[in-house]
Amino acid sequence: MTNEEFERLKDSIRANLRNEVRVDEPDEKEVAARRKLDRDMDRLERVLKRYVGPDPRARQMRCEEDERWREFERNHKERLAEISAIAARSDQKLKALLNDIRKRPKQT
Repeated sequence: MTNEEFERLKDSIRANLRNEVRVDEPDEKEVAARRKLDRDMDRLERVLKRYVGPDPRARQMRCEEDERWREFERNHKERLAEISAIAARSDQKLKALLNDIRKRPKQT
């Protein structure tokens, strides 16, 4: 190996080492993105801990609240069906009334 080849080999090794150092150190955008992701994950973790926490009383209250909400939705659907049926009957009555009025002979 000649001196020139040896120098070229040393230069390439130095260049590779510099590139490795740059790769090991993430840029500012990546650091900021990681920090934001960590912050978001921490926030989600806190919310999940509160929701699934060890407090049985809070869990029971949440279950009762969910049950009340389901009951409200069921009642709402039933009331909506009743109102729709009433509206359909009213429409039929109005159509029948209009037909009766049209069929009557005109009085002059």
